[in-house]
Parts: sequence; C-alpha cells; structure tokens
Amino acid sequence: MMIKKIKTLKEKYGIETGFFESGLPYTKLGNRPSILVDLEALSFKHEPVSNLMINQFIKSHRLLAEKYTVFLIGRKPNLPQNYSMEKMAEDYAVTIKKEFGKPVDVMGISTGGQIAQYLAAFHHDMVRKLVIVSAAYRLSKKGIELEKLSEEFFMQNKYGKSLAVMMDFIQPPGFKRDIAKFCIRLISKKLLGKIDYPNDFISEIKADREMNFLDKLNIIRVPTLILCGEDDIAYTVEDVRITAEGIPDSKLLLYKGYGHNLSFSNTEQVQKDILEFLEK
Repeated sequence: MMIKKIKTLKEKYGIETGFFESGLPYTKLGNRPSILVDLEALSFKHEPVSNLMINQFIKSHRLLAEKYTVFLIGRKPNLPQNYSMEKMAEDYAVTIKKEFGKPVDVMGISTGGQIAQYLAAFHHDMVRKLVIVSAAYRLSKKGIELEKLSEEFFMQNKYGKSLAVMMDFIQPPGFKRDIAKFCIRLISKKLLGKIDYPNDFISEIKADREMNFLDKLNIIRVPTLILCGEDDIAYTVEDVRITAEGIPDSKLLLYKGYGHNLSFSNTEQVQKDILEFLEK
C-alpha cells in the first residue's frame, strides 16, 4: 500500500530521481524553463530522496516548483577522506555547467547553505542568485558539540542514536522532541537502510564543523537572500547577521519563534519569501 502511494505521488508531481554524469544524486520536481538548484542538507547517505521522504520533499518544494524546475542535489557517494566543502562546491559547479550550461538560481539549507557560499564565491559564473536557509559563515559551538556526538554514535554503528542527536538541532526542547527522538531511533534502520559508504557522512560532518567563511564573505557578489529562525541553535542569530553584513548584496529575513526546523515548520512562508526574492 505504501509503495503504491509513493508511486502515485511521484507520478502526480512528475518526480524524477537519478544520478548526473558527475556522480551527484538528484531529485527533480517541476517542469519550468527556469532552474533552481537546492543543495541538500547534511545527509547520512548520498543518494536521491528516499521513498520515505518523498512527501516531505514535495511539501517543502511544491510552491517553488510552480515557477521553477527544482533539482535537489546531494553530494556524490563514496567521498575521499577529508573531502572539503571547497571540493564539494567544485563538484556542483561542474555539474551545473554540464547539465544546464548557464548560471542558475541556487539555494542551500543548513550544510547545503554552507557549501552554497563556496559555490557563489569561487564559481560565481554558475550562480545567478543565492538563497541561504538556516546557515551562516560557521557552525555554532553548540552545533559543533552535537555533531561530534552524532559522529561518535555513527562510528559505533549506532545509527539510531546518531539520528536522534540530530533532532536536537531541529526540534526545540520539550515533549515533542523527546517523542521525535524516540520514534527516530525505532525506525532508523528502515529510514537509512544499508549504509554502503560510512565515510560520506564522516567527511561531510567534519567539513561542516571546520568551516569558517568569515574572511571570504565579501567575495560573494551575487544577490543573496538569507533566511533563519531566531531560535536556531546550529547557526546563531548573531552569526547569521554577521554573514548578511559580510555579503555586499544581501538581504536578511529572521523568523521569530522558529529554530533550525524553519524550512519544515514554516515551509509555505519560506517558499513564498524565496520566490519573491528570486523573481524581483
């Protein structure tokens, strides 16, 4: 029944999944002339959106797909050890040039928003406009602590605990978060499946923690929109403001009462604000 429902959703929205020639996984939604590339957030596996997450993918991109063909693009699988964000950005630049042959609008959420800064700074000829969601020039101290703990569990093959720790990023403290963490641990095996390349998550989360783009923000010359929840513990509101101040042509939108779960819990308004910026 679940497989049939997912198949119906894919057919209804014309979702396409696969890997580009460069090796990067993608999930495509929409069929418009304009292209919007969304750099995927931190992921345990480098592959197209799983069937379990298709509904969430549609929800968080549906309005954008009314105006754009949206490509959610991840990192290539089986990354070498210590693969840097600069190299990840280069992979995206090569893919955009080969697949689209022109500058496109780029957005990135969380880790995707960090990599997007490298892409816009060092490959500006491939970026028309930039949207950074729930990210800044660096990860917060609390974010670093949580990622280290998540990595420790992951390296012990305790994937459920590793995923549950990441919920501390997304959900504010309270009963709902406790329930979410409990459920995540129960379904972690089904959610993740077999992990063929553990080094992907390790390399990515290490690059996440080590990033500090403060001195390079002024290299970003494309029009930029930054959106963040005021209660985000992964990227503090102070660091987000510094990021916006450091990018010459940028606009900052802060959302009161939202944390790192901004793009999921306030998805309709976030998509509307992004469209307004991109279509100016």
